[in-house]
Amino acid sequence: MRKVTYSCEIHAALDTVWKLLIEKVEQPQSYMPGVIQSRILQHYGNGLLREIKGEGMLIKEKVVIDRGHGEIHYFLLEHPLFSGKVVNRVVPSSVQNPVSPQVLTIEVDWAPKDEKAEQILLAGMANQIQSEALAIKQRAETLDKENSQPLSTPYAFGITVALPFADAVKKVREELAKEGFGIISEADVKQKFQEKLQKDFRDYLILGACNPGAAYQALGIEMNIGTLLPCNVVLYSVSEIRTVVMVMDPVAALSLVGNPHLVELAESIKESLQRVVAGL
Repeated sequence: MRKVTYSCEIHAALDTVWKLLIEKVEQPQSYMPGVIQSRILQHYGNGLLREIKGEGMLIKEKVVIDRGHGEIHYFLLEHPLFSGKVVNRVVPSSVQNPVSPQVLTIEVDWAPKDEKAEQILLAGMANQIQSEALAIKQRAETLDKENSQPLSTPYAFGITVALPFADAVKKVREELAKEGFGIISEADVKQKFQEKLQKDFRDYLILGACNPGAAYQALGIEMNIGTLLPCNVVLYSVSEIRTVVMVMDPVAALSLVGNPHLVELAESIKESLQRVVAGL
């Protein structure tokens, strides 16, 4: 048996990389050079049997998917040149840091059946698995970049962050504190829906953020402005490790009053909140 391995770091969420690895199982022609056609012969509990047609060859593989360990094993059942298996593995580079890059490893453990196969393995396999890994890296990082584009509505702005909900809440609190905001109210929407309606809902938290100095100035300009305070910051989960953070636009809210002095103050508050979002 000859083992060829290539690893690279991917700056994307773990679930993004994993989805691409599953896509590679189902659509190998999109990832592997030389694959002309593929079809799934059978699905079973933790994997499938698939057939791949390449340039002048037919390959049959048993694919075992181990999500718990972040591994996909490809066992060669029929191949004109090789026997053995391939492992695709993705794991976080740090379990303590939720925003650390992922490490993708492609490991080929094949035994050549003849001298021709030996030469193919020695001459081209390292370059092929490197090309496959780097293609997944590029796709994953591009997808995460697209998914992390700023979000906006006429009344709010925000971003999707590659963090689990609890980690995103912690990070938002930290960034708000840096800008002098305290949390004066908190509404756990998921908990309330379960408690009052017996309805399930995604993780959804509304934080009432207030900068005391800015609030003091606003109330000095317009006593009834408290009806539009505090600035709400909303977090909700969109996947196990992806969370949307949306912040009320203070300019949109305070412009309703029609007082130009409040608009000036709102612009300053908005800049602070934009720094909060940028820090995520």
